[in-house]
This record gives sequence, C-alpha cells and structure tokens, in this order.
Amino acid sequence: MIKYLAIALLIFNVPSIGSAKKKPMPLENFARQVKIHLGNFDSLSLSSEGEFVIECYRDSQATEFFYTSLMISVSQRNNGLTVGDYNGVFSSNLSRVIFRPRFPNIFINIANRRYRGFIICLADTSKALFNPSKKITAFNQVDIEDYLKGVLPGEMGQRAENELEALKAQAIAARTYAIWRLADKNSSGHLKNTIEDQLYLGAGAEMPLHNQAVEATKGMVMTYRDQPIAAYYYAVCGGSTIGREKAWGGDKVPYLKSVDDDSFCTWAKSYSWKEVFTLTDLNTNLGQFFAGQGQLPARGFGTILDLHFKKDKGSGRISEMKVETSTDDYKIFGDKIRWALRRPSVPGAILPSTRFKADIIKQGGTIVSLELSGTGNGHGVGMCQCGAIGRARSGATCEQILDAYYKGVKIERLY
Repeated sequence: MIKYLAIALLIFNVPSIGSAKKKPMPLENFARQVKIHLGNFDSLSLSSEGEFVIECYRDSQATEFFYTSLMISVSQRNNGLTVGDYNGVFSSNLSRVIFRPRFPNIFINIANRRYRGFIICLADTSKALFNPSKKITAFNQVDIEDYLKGVLPGEMGQRAENELEALKAQAIAARTYAIWRLADKNSSGHLKNTIEDQLYLGAGAEMPLHNQAVEATKGMVMTYRDQPIAAYYYAVCGGSTIGREKAWGGDKVPYLKSVDDDSFCTWAKSYSWKEVFTLTDLNTNLGQFFAGQGQLPARGFGTILDLHFKKDKGSGRISEMKVETSTDDYKIFGDKIRWALRRPSVPGAILPSTRFKADIIKQGGTIVSLELSGTGNGHGVGMCQCGAIGRARSGATCEQILDAYYKGVKIERLY
C-alpha cells in the first residue's frame, strides 16, 4: 500500500485463505452495502451540509426520530448514548444512534472527515457498574463503490492520466479484497479503515481520476474457482513478489505465487533501504519479540552469540533467520522477520521487507553490528502497487497488470 508511515501500526494477523474446504458466501448474495469501522471515541460531533435524520434506538427498537441540520454531539454514559445539540440533550439512554442524510449527495462530517452513506454509533454495553473509559464505536455504512472512492486516494496517492490503468487495477483488487474479507465465515461483518484492511479516508479525500477508475470497473472482481480471491497488495516488491505460504506459512495458494517484477517498481522512493543494528539493538528487539511470542526459557533471552540467514531462491527474500543466544537457539520464518527486526532508525517501525542482504560485523568472534541492505516496502504477497504504476506507464492495461500478479484468476462483473 503506497504510504510512507514512520511507525507500523499493524499487529501480525493474516486472514485465512478461502479454499474448497471453506464455503464462503456465494458471490451472487453479496450485498453492496459495506460497513467500515471508523474508531472508538470518548465523544463525537457530527454535522452536515444539509438536513439529516437521527434514528435513536433503545435495545433493538427505534424509539425516536429527529430531523436536523445542526451540529450534533454524542457522548457515552453508563446508561448508554446521549445525543444533543446547542440547545441541550434531546435523547439519552440509547444503545444505538444512526445518522442518515435526508437527500442524496449529502455528506456527514465526523472526526474531521466527510463520509457518504450513513453513520452508526454504538454504545459500550460492558456490564461494569462504573467504567469511565467507555467508548463510542462508530461505523460508516456505504455502497461499496463509494467506499472504494475513499480507498484509492489513500492507497495510491496522487496519480497522473497515464497511470489510470494502475488505478483501475487497484480498484478491482480493493473491491475483491473487501468482498473476500466480508464473505469469510470468520468475518466480523465490517472492514477497518486502516492499513490492517484498506486505508479508507472517506468522501473528503476523493479525486476525479480515482473516481473514474472506480466507475470504469464498477462491479468487477477477481475470482478463482468461482470465489473472490484474497487480493493482497502492498507498496513495493523490490524486484519480485513472494508466494503466500512462504511469507505467512500454510498451504500454497495457486494465484499468489512468486512473480519476477523486473524493474517496474524501481522508480519508487522506498524501493531501496538500509538499516544498521548494534548488538544492543538486536538483543533488545529480538528479546522483546520472543518474549511476546512466549518462547523464552526460564533463564531469559540471554545474549546473542550468532545469527544465520537463509534465502529463498525463487523470490530472493530471506526465508529463515536463526538466532543463537547464550540460553537457547531460536528461528523466525518468512514475514515475521520484519516484526522481529524493528528499525532503530525509525523507532517502532518494522523492517520494510524481507528482501535484503545481511552483513554481520564481528570483532574477535563477537557480533558488533548487523548491516542490512534491502529493496522493497511491504509483505510482498500479491500486487506490487508501484509495479502496477510502472506497468501502466509502459502501456499495460488493468487486466494485464492484474494477470501479472494474480495467476490464473478470472475478472468477472458482479453487477
């Protein structure tokens, strides 16, 4: 996903892949309305450029309806949500409040962003007698095509006319990913508005060219054996992608194979990178990682004595890292290496990619530092966004771009 964040906010959590053993929702049953989690808030203010309807619920029953164009405040109290305007509170003890635009093309403003569709606020229903940290959970429910118009700007940034085919490929991939996630039997029923799913910035971030890409691919998704695929993507592959099983483990996925990307993403600012770790950095980062994994012996992590790296020949990425310490030996596989080797130069950030060369600097047999020189930015599974842009600049169509990264899939129109 094209962005240059200083700190990675993800928790390592990879959704399972659909297969013949798992029967997701049939594509023809997909409802176009999607729900996106906007966050958890202490209080909220909502406004609009026009009139909107406020539906107030107690338990599952709609008990009151209000029409307004004023700014509305929502707060959480132990007995539920309270709603008011500058005149004061006009409804309280609510389990849910829904804000709907009364007429088409009216946006609702919340948390400094504008959204199409409507906003749902849910009360914290925990049973604690007194819980001052209760939060309001907010969702945006919107047509998936309008959702995508708020996704593409965050995922692809400002783009030029000769990059339209890359935007169209991104629109199809993002639409497919959303449907795949929501069709999963373990789905929460909503998407997150962060890079943990797809970066969604709402209607205020929309761009004409990006909207054109969404509209030109309306209803188009990628399928494999008549089911939506896990259309993973990321910013920069660094020269080649990697098979899903090599990055995250599990079974091979036919359409997520290692692909040679030639030089299509070399133009990206984050294509190459370097990082230097002192022995102290390594002991701290790796000790914390293995402690978090519950893998430390009673004697603790100890001190690092040596490091060993194995490279996957097909993708050019590091597939295994072995850590020898004074108390035990440890192994890390695939993409988890990025989470174990957090960057000293950008505190809190994970390693950009596993496509790197490692130089272990020793003095008298003792490690002094580890120097990494790498390419790529992201997990490397599926579509390289900067590679897609490079291909579009070279004249590739969106179908050709998708075919380069997702093998053996079909592009179908749902509606």
